[in-house]
Amino acid sequence: MNTRLTRRQFAAFTATLGTGIVLAGCGEKSETTQVPSGPSDLGKTMLLASEPAGALDVSEALQQEATDQLVVVVGRIGGSRNPWVDGLAAFTLTDLALTACNEIPGDKCTTPWDFCCEPELSKNTLLVQMKSSQGKLIEEDARQLLGVSALDTVVVEAELDKDDSGNVTLAARKLYIRKAS
Repeated sequence: MNTRLTRRQFAAFTATLGTGIVLAGCGEKSETTQVPSGPSDLGKTMLLASEPAGALDVSEALQQEATDQLVVVVGRIGGSRNPWVDGLAAFTLTDLALTACNEIPGDKCTTPWDFCCEPELSKNTLLVQMKSSQGKLIEEDARQLLGVSALDTVVVEAELDKDDSGNVTLAARKLYIRKAS
């Protein structure tokens, strides 16, 4: 298995993400359930007991010029009706400055993690891929691997990668789940 999504896979994923954003209307119903079933044994080794310091927001990480640099990034899982990459430990992460639909008074959206009411969503979302110690993309759903759900705030220690088209991906090996206050 390749260690990262191919350009074609990434393009298909971002096209699906974009379509989901366009089609998702605040207040519309969805049958998507968000039930984590992890963390798995491997996932437990990837979870940090304490939050790393100096985390960049997603918007700041997207502005980084250097690739292959180690960064710490904080954000919330979401950005589309389905922020998960099926069968892989990968998901989209949104900037904390964005407002989820459930944070808008009176909004009855059943998929608040899609941030469908956010006009700047595409400029504040990136892809996180969880990698093994050998640097390979893990072939296990992120929810099962890490025990995370949509809208969880997470802090990832990762290598930042920006392709020729400007798409930013975080290749992460460690993750901290911030507890809701």
